[in-house]
Amino acid sequence: MDDAAASIERLTGSPMAGAVPGAVRIVSITEPAGRGRFQQASLEVAVEGPGLEPATVPVEVVLDRRHWPAAGTVLPARIAPSGAMEIAWDALAR
Repeated sequence: MDDAAASIERLTGSPMAGAVPGAVRIVSITEPAGRGRFQQASLEVAVEGPGLEPATVPVEVVLDRRHWPAAGTVLPARIAPSGAMEIAWDALAR
C-alpha cells in the first residue's frame, strides 16, 4: 500500500513525493492569546530525518489550546526532499 501511495505521489507531482519518516522538534512557539479554544501558533521547528540536512523552518498552524505544545516537544512527521512536511499534530492529544 505504501508503494502505491508513493507511486501516485510521484505521478501526480505531489510535493510529498519521496517523503521519509522523520521528526520535528519545536524550537520556539508563540503563547496562546485570549480564551479561544483553537488558536493560530507561529513555530520554529528543527527538521530531522534520514538522508535530510538538519534545518530549522518556520511553521504556522491552528492548534487546540488544550494541547498546546512546549518548546522541546518532538512530533513524528513525513518530510519530503522538496521541504514539504506532514506533521502529526494529533500526537499532541495523546
